[in-house]
Amino acid sequence: MPSMRSAALACALALAAPTIGAEPAGVDVVVAHYKEDLSWISKYATPGVRFRLYSKGAEPAESATVLPNVGRESHTYLTHIIRNYDSLAPWTVFTQGVTPEWGYRGGDSSSGHLTDRILFADYLRPFPDGKDSFFALSTATHLPRGIQSTRIGMLTDKLKNISNGLCPADGAGGWSDWWFDAKHPHHRAGKKMLEFYHQHVLQDGLAPAEMRRPLTIAFCQGARFSVSRERILSRPRAYYEALLEQVSQEIDPIQGYFLEAMWHDVFHAERPQSKGELCEYMPLPKGSAISPTMMYQVTARRLNIDGLASGFVAARSLMDAYVVETTEPPSEEVSTTEEMVATTEMMVATTE
Repeated sequence: MPSMRSAALACALALAAPTIGAEPAGVDVVVAHYKEDLSWISKYATPGVRFRLYSKGAEPAESATVLPNVGRESHTYLTHIIRNYDSLAPWTVFTQGVTPEWGYRGGDSSSGHLTDRILFADYLRPFPDGKDSFFALSTATHLPRGIQSTRIGMLTDKLKNISNGLCPADGAGGWSDWWFDAKHPHHRAGKKMLEFYHQHVLQDGLAPAEMRRPLTIAFCQGARFSVSRERILSRPRAYYEALLEQVSQEIDPIQGYFLEAMWHDVFHAERPQSKGELCEYMPLPKGSAISPTMMYQVTARRLNIDGLASGFVAARSLMDAYVVETTEPPSEEVSTTEEMVATTEMMVATTE
Protein backbone atom coordinates (compact mmCIF):
# COMPACT_ATOMS: atom_id res chain seq x y z
CA MET A 1 0.00 0.00 0.00
CA PRO A 2 1.40 3.44 -0.89
CA SER A 3 1.89 5.81 2.06
CA MET A 4 -0.09 9.05 2.45
CA ARG A 5 3.13 10.92 1.66
CA SER A 6 3.81 9.07 -1.58
CA ALA A 7 0.17 9.42 -2.64
CA ALA A 8 0.26 13.16 -2.02
CA LEU A 9 3.49 13.57 -3.94
CA ALA A 10 2.12 11.56 -6.85
CA CYS A 11 -0.96 13.78 -6.88
CA ALA A 12 1.25 16.87 -6.97
CA LEU A 13 2.73 15.69 -10.25
CA ALA A 14 -0.64 15.08 -11.91
CA LEU A 15 -2.58 17.28 -14.31
CA ALA A 16 -2.78 21.07 -13.99
CA ALA A 17 -5.73 22.72 -12.26
CA PRO A 18 -8.86 23.79 -14.13
CA THR A 19 -9.22 27.54 -14.47
CA ILE A 20 -11.75 30.33 -14.12
CA GLY A 21 -11.18 33.50 -16.11
CA ALA A 22 -9.37 34.65 -19.21
CA GLU A 23 -6.80 32.50 -20.93
CA PRO A 24 -3.95 33.09 -21.46
CA ALA A 25 -3.60 35.20 -18.34
CA GLY A 26 -1.05 37.68 -17.12
CA VAL A 27 -2.11 36.90 -13.56
CA ASP A 28 -2.87 33.51 -12.02
CA VAL A 29 -4.64 33.37 -8.65
CA VAL A 30 -3.98 30.10 -6.82
CA VAL A 31 -6.80 29.46 -4.33
CA ALA A 32 -6.36 26.91 -1.53
CA HIS A 33 -9.98 25.90 -0.88
CA TYR A 34 -11.45 23.71 1.85
CA LYS A 35 -15.08 24.65 2.52
CA GLU A 36 -15.07 28.43 2.10
CA ASP A 37 -17.69 30.32 0.07
CA LEU A 38 -15.94 31.29 -3.17
CA SER A 39 -18.59 33.68 -4.49
CA TRP A 40 -16.12 36.53 -3.99
CA ILE A 41 -14.07 35.27 -6.94
CA SER A 42 -16.53 36.59 -9.54
CA LYS A 43 -15.64 40.16 -8.56
CA TYR A 44 -12.01 39.64 -9.56
CA ALA A 45 -12.25 37.23 -12.52
CA THR A 46 -11.56 39.95 -15.07
CA PRO A 47 -9.71 39.81 -18.40
CA GLY A 48 -6.10 38.86 -17.78
CA VAL A 49 -6.83 37.29 -14.37
CA ARG A 50 -7.21 33.52 -14.17
CA PHE A 51 -8.24 31.64 -11.01
CA ARG A 52 -6.68 28.23 -10.37
CA LEU A 53 -8.80 26.41 -7.78
CA TYR A 54 -7.58 23.53 -5.63
CA SER A 55 -10.02 21.90 -3.18
CA LYS A 56 -9.39 19.58 -0.23
CA GLY A 57 -12.82 19.54 1.43
CA ALA A 58 -15.70 17.07 1.27
CA GLU A 59 -17.50 19.30 -1.26
CA PRO A 60 -14.96 20.46 -3.86
CA ALA A 61 -15.54 23.75 -5.62
CA GLU A 62 -16.83 23.55 -9.17
CA SER A 63 -14.00 23.51 -11.72
CA ALA A 64 -11.46 22.78 -8.98
CA THR A 65 -8.70 20.22 -8.88
CA VAL A 66 -9.19 17.91 -5.91
CA LEU A 67 -6.11 17.38 -3.74
CA PRO A 68 -5.55 15.07 -0.77
CA ASN A 69 -6.32 16.82 2.50
CA VAL A 70 -2.76 17.14 3.74
CA GLY A 71 -0.31 19.94 4.35
CA ARG A 72 -2.63 22.96 4.67
CA GLU A 73 -2.31 25.72 2.05
CA SER A 74 1.45 25.14 1.79
CA HIS A 75 0.80 21.79 0.09
CA THR A 76 -1.56 23.51 -2.38
CA TYR A 77 0.85 26.30 -3.26
CA LEU A 78 3.76 23.94 -3.76
CA THR A 79 1.63 21.58 -5.82
CA HIS A 80 0.73 24.41 -8.20
CA ILE A 81 4.35 25.49 -8.57
CA ILE A 82 5.59 21.97 -9.28
CA ARG A 83 2.85 21.16 -11.81
CA ASN A 84 3.19 24.46 -13.65
CA TYR A 85 6.89 25.12 -13.23
CA ASP A 86 7.46 25.37 -16.99
CA SER A 87 4.27 27.34 -17.73
CA LEU A 88 3.86 29.80 -14.87
CA ALA A 89 1.96 33.04 -15.37
CA PRO A 90 4.07 36.21 -15.31
CA TRP A 91 2.46 37.06 -11.95
CA THR A 92 0.96 34.60 -9.42
CA VAL A 93 -1.19 35.40 -6.40
CA PHE A 94 -1.38 32.77 -3.67
CA THR A 95 -4.35 32.93 -1.30
CA GLN A 96 -6.55 30.87 0.97
CA GLY A 97 -10.20 30.43 0.00
CA VAL A 98 -11.58 32.85 2.59
CA THR A 99 -13.07 36.12 1.31
CA PRO A 100 -10.23 38.69 1.34
CA GLU A 101 -11.33 41.33 3.83
CA TRP A 102 -9.64 43.49 6.43
CA GLY A 103 -8.47 42.11 9.76
CA TYR A 104 -8.38 38.82 11.60
CA ARG A 105 -10.23 38.07 14.82
CA GLY A 106 -8.57 35.38 16.91
CA GLY A 107 -9.95 31.91 16.31
CA ASP A 108 -12.14 33.01 13.38
CA SER A 109 -10.83 31.31 10.25
CA SER A 110 -13.38 33.19 8.13
CA SER A 111 -11.58 36.50 8.74
CA GLY A 112 -9.93 37.94 5.68
CA HIS A 113 -6.35 38.77 6.77
CA LEU A 114 -5.96 42.11 4.95
CA THR A 115 -4.00 44.79 6.82
CA ASP A 116 -3.97 48.60 6.77
CA ARG A 117 -6.15 49.60 3.81
CA ILE A 118 -4.63 47.15 1.40
CA LEU A 119 -7.14 45.63 -1.00
CA PHE A 120 -7.11 42.25 -2.71
CA ALA A 121 -6.89 44.19 -5.97
CA ASP A 122 -3.43 45.34 -4.89
CA TYR A 123 -2.23 41.74 -5.08
CA LEU A 124 -3.52 41.44 -8.65
CA ARG A 125 -1.40 44.32 -9.99
CA PRO A 126 1.81 42.89 -11.45
CA PHE A 127 5.11 44.53 -10.54
CA PRO A 128 3.81 47.33 -8.26
CA ASP A 129 6.30 50.22 -8.33
CA GLY A 130 8.61 47.98 -10.33
CA LYS A 131 8.82 45.33 -7.59
CA ASP A 132 8.73 41.65 -8.50
CA SER A 133 6.74 40.56 -5.44
CA PHE A 134 4.00 41.90 -3.16
CA PHE A 135 4.13 40.96 0.52
CA ALA A 136 2.32 42.87 3.28
CA LEU A 137 3.95 41.56 6.44
CA SER A 138 1.44 41.43 9.28
CA THR A 139 3.02 39.25 11.99
CA ALA A 140 6.56 38.83 13.28
CA THR A 141 7.74 35.89 15.36
CA HIS A 142 10.95 35.82 17.38
CA LEU A 143 12.48 32.37 17.58
CA PRO A 144 13.14 30.12 19.39
CA ARG A 145 10.99 31.82 22.05
CA GLY A 146 8.02 31.95 19.68
CA ILE A 147 6.81 35.33 20.90
CA GLN A 148 4.96 37.46 18.36
CA SER A 149 4.29 41.04 17.34
CA THR A 150 1.27 42.03 15.24
CA ARG A 151 1.05 44.78 12.65
CA ILE A 152 -1.30 47.35 14.17
CA GLY A 153 -2.94 47.92 10.80
CA MET A 154 -4.51 44.49 11.23
CA LEU A 155 -5.66 45.30 14.77
CA THR A 156 -7.51 48.52 13.96
CA ASP A 157 -8.70 50.34 10.85
CA LYS A 158 -8.32 53.74 12.55
CA LEU A 159 -4.60 54.26 11.95
CA LYS A 160 -3.71 57.73 10.66
CA ASN A 161 -0.60 56.54 8.87
CA ILE A 162 -0.99 53.46 6.71
CA SER A 163 1.25 51.59 4.33
CA ASN A 164 0.48 49.79 1.12
CA GLY A 165 3.60 47.72 1.31
CA LEU A 166 5.95 45.39 3.10
CA CYS A 167 6.18 47.20 6.47
CA PRO A 168 4.01 49.60 8.51
CA ALA A 169 4.20 53.32 7.81
CA ASP A 170 5.07 54.14 11.44
CA GLY A 171 8.15 51.92 11.59
CA ALA A 172 8.48 50.15 14.93
CA GLY A 173 5.44 52.10 16.13
CA GLY A 174 3.36 50.25 13.58
CA TRP A 175 3.83 46.97 15.47
CA SER A 176 2.36 45.77 18.75
CA ASP A 177 4.44 44.95 21.79
CA TRP A 178 5.69 41.37 21.84
CA TRP A 179 3.11 38.84 23.09
CA PHE A 180 2.84 35.10 23.37
CA ASP A 181 0.36 32.27 23.48
CA ALA A 182 1.54 29.13 25.24
CA LYS A 183 -0.37 26.87 22.81
CA HIS A 184 0.91 28.45 19.61
CA PRO A 185 3.13 26.25 17.38
CA HIS A 186 5.78 28.97 17.14
CA HIS A 187 6.06 29.01 20.94
CA ARG A 188 5.80 25.29 21.54
CA ALA A 189 8.21 24.30 18.78
CA GLY A 190 10.51 27.30 18.34
CA LYS A 191 13.73 25.29 18.14
CA LYS A 192 12.22 22.85 15.66
CA MET A 193 10.96 25.79 13.59
CA LEU A 194 14.47 27.28 13.40
CA GLU A 195 15.87 23.93 12.31
CA PHE A 196 13.20 23.66 9.59
CA TYR A 197 14.03 27.18 8.40
CA HIS A 198 17.75 26.51 8.02
CA GLN A 199 17.51 22.92 6.77
CA HIS A 200 14.63 23.16 4.32
CA VAL A 201 14.10 26.83 3.40
CA LEU A 202 17.61 28.31 3.43
CA GLN A 203 19.45 24.99 3.05
CA ASP A 204 22.49 26.82 4.42
CA GLY A 205 24.29 23.83 5.92
CA LEU A 206 24.59 25.27 9.42
CA ALA A 207 25.47 23.06 12.36
CA PRO A 208 22.56 22.38 14.77
CA ALA A 209 23.91 24.78 17.39
CA GLU A 210 24.15 27.59 14.83
CA MET A 211 20.60 26.94 13.61
CA ARG A 212 19.21 27.81 17.04
CA ARG A 213 20.55 31.35 17.16
CA PRO A 214 17.70 33.80 17.94
CA LEU A 215 16.01 35.19 14.85
CA THR A 216 13.00 37.35 13.98
CA ILE A 217 10.92 36.27 10.98
CA ALA A 218 8.05 38.40 9.66
CA PHE A 219 5.32 36.94 7.49
CA CYS A 220 1.91 37.47 5.90
CA GLN A 221 -0.82 36.33 8.26
CA GLY A 222 -3.04 33.96 6.29
CA ALA A 223 -0.37 33.19 3.66
CA ARG A 224 -1.49 35.67 0.98
CA PHE A 225 1.17 37.14 -1.30
CA SER A 226 2.10 37.68 -4.96
CA VAL A 227 5.31 36.84 -6.80
CA SER A 228 6.62 37.07 -10.32
CA ARG A 229 7.44 34.08 -12.48
CA GLU A 230 11.12 34.97 -12.24
CA ARG A 231 10.95 34.93 -8.44
CA ILE A 232 9.50 31.43 -8.45
CA LEU A 233 11.99 30.19 -11.05
CA SER A 234 14.91 31.51 -8.99
CA ARG A 235 14.62 28.19 -7.15
CA PRO A 236 14.84 24.85 -9.01
CA ARG A 237 11.80 22.60 -9.19
CA ALA A 238 13.59 20.10 -6.93
CA TYR A 239 13.65 22.71 -4.16
CA TYR A 240 9.85 22.93 -4.16
CA GLU A 241 9.52 19.15 -4.39
CA ALA A 242 11.63 18.81 -1.26
CA LEU A 243 9.43 21.31 0.60
CA LEU A 244 6.31 19.51 -0.60
CA GLU A 245 7.58 16.27 0.88
CA GLN A 246 7.90 18.00 4.25
CA VAL A 247 4.20 18.99 4.32
CA SER A 248 2.70 15.89 2.67
CA GLN A 249 2.74 13.59 5.67
CA GLU A 250 -0.44 14.51 7.56
CA ILE A 251 -3.57 16.66 7.44
CA ASP A 252 -2.37 19.44 9.73
CA PRO A 253 1.43 19.18 10.01
CA ILE A 254 3.26 21.62 12.20
CA GLN A 255 5.55 22.18 9.21
CA GLY A 256 2.60 23.88 7.52
CA TYR A 257 2.56 26.54 10.24
CA PHE A 258 6.32 26.87 9.91
CA LEU A 259 6.18 27.38 6.15
CA GLU A 260 3.41 29.98 6.41
CA ALA A 261 5.96 32.14 8.22
CA MET A 262 8.74 31.58 5.66
CA TRP A 263 7.29 32.27 2.21
CA HIS A 264 9.13 35.57 1.87
CA ASP A 265 12.45 33.82 2.29
CA VAL A 266 11.42 30.96 0.01
CA PHE A 267 11.13 33.48 -2.83
CA HIS A 268 13.89 35.91 -1.78
CA ALA A 269 16.99 33.75 -1.47
CA GLU A 270 19.21 36.81 -1.83
CA ARG A 271 17.56 38.55 1.15
CA PRO A 272 16.79 35.98 3.86
CA GLN A 273 15.73 37.30 7.23
CA SER A 274 18.62 35.41 8.80
CA LYS A 275 20.80 38.18 7.31
CA GLY A 276 18.74 41.08 8.64
CA GLU A 277 15.24 42.10 9.66
CA LEU A 278 12.83 43.25 6.95
CA CYS A 279 11.10 45.86 9.14
CA GLU A 280 11.80 47.87 12.26
CA TYR A 281 10.06 46.24 15.25
CA MET A 282 9.32 47.12 18.85
CA PRO A 283 12.22 46.28 21.22
CA LEU A 284 12.27 42.69 22.38
CA PRO A 285 11.24 42.28 26.02
CA LYS A 286 14.08 41.71 28.46
CA GLY A 287 11.88 39.33 30.41
CA SER A 288 8.72 37.46 29.48
CA ALA A 289 6.45 38.72 26.72
CA ILE A 290 2.93 39.86 27.61
CA SER A 291 -0.30 37.94 26.99
CA PRO A 292 -2.60 38.78 24.05
CA THR A 293 -5.07 40.40 26.45
CA MET A 294 -2.41 42.69 27.86
CA MET A 295 -1.14 43.40 24.34
CA TYR A 296 -4.57 44.78 23.40
CA GLN A 297 -4.53 47.01 26.45
CA VAL A 298 -1.02 48.32 25.76
CA THR A 299 -1.70 48.86 22.05
CA ALA A 300 -4.94 50.75 22.64
CA ARG A 301 -3.24 52.92 25.23
CA ARG A 302 -0.37 53.70 22.86
CA LEU A 303 -2.70 54.54 19.96
CA ASN A 304 -4.76 56.88 22.11
CA ILE A 305 -1.94 58.60 24.01
CA ASP A 306 0.36 59.03 21.00
CA GLY A 307 -2.48 60.19 18.74
CA LEU A 308 -1.78 57.51 16.13
CA ALA A 309 -5.46 56.77 15.50
CA SER A 310 -8.21 58.86 13.93
CA GLY A 311 -10.49 58.23 16.91
CA PHE A 312 -10.61 56.59 20.31
CA VAL A 313 -9.58 52.92 20.22
CA ALA A 314 -10.99 50.53 22.83
CA ALA A 315 -8.85 47.54 23.71
CA ARG A 316 -11.80 45.19 23.26
CA SER A 317 -12.24 46.35 19.66
CA LEU A 318 -8.81 45.20 18.56
CA MET A 319 -8.35 42.13 16.39
CA ASP A 320 -5.46 39.79 17.00
CA ALA A 321 -3.38 37.21 15.24
CA TYR A 322 -4.72 33.68 15.20
CA VAL A 323 -4.60 31.31 18.15
CA VAL A 324 -4.28 27.65 17.20
CA GLU A 325 -3.74 24.30 18.85
CA THR A 326 -0.86 21.94 18.17
CA THR A 327 0.09 18.48 19.36
CA GLU A 328 3.77 19.43 19.44
CA PRO A 329 5.29 18.69 22.89
CA PRO A 330 5.63 21.90 24.92
CA SER A 331 8.97 23.63 25.39
CA GLU A 332 10.59 24.14 28.75
CA GLU A 333 9.06 27.63 28.96
CA VAL A 334 5.39 26.64 28.83
CA SER A 335 4.69 26.08 32.51
CA THR A 336 6.20 29.46 33.36
CA THR A 337 4.44 31.35 30.59
CA GLU A 338 1.07 29.77 31.31
CA GLU A 339 1.35 30.97 34.88
CA MET A 340 2.20 34.46 33.61
CA VAL A 341 -0.84 34.48 31.32
CA ALA A 342 -3.15 33.79 34.24
CA THR A 343 -1.48 36.46 36.37
CA THR A 344 -1.47 39.07 33.60
CA GLU A 345 -5.10 38.52 32.60
CA MET A 346 -6.14 38.74 36.25
CA MET A 347 -4.37 42.10 36.47
CA VAL A 348 -6.11 43.34 33.33
CA ALA A 349 -9.52 42.20 34.58
CA THR A 350 -9.11 44.14 37.81
CA THR A 351 -8.33 47.36 35.92
CA GLU A 352 -11.26 47.20 33.48
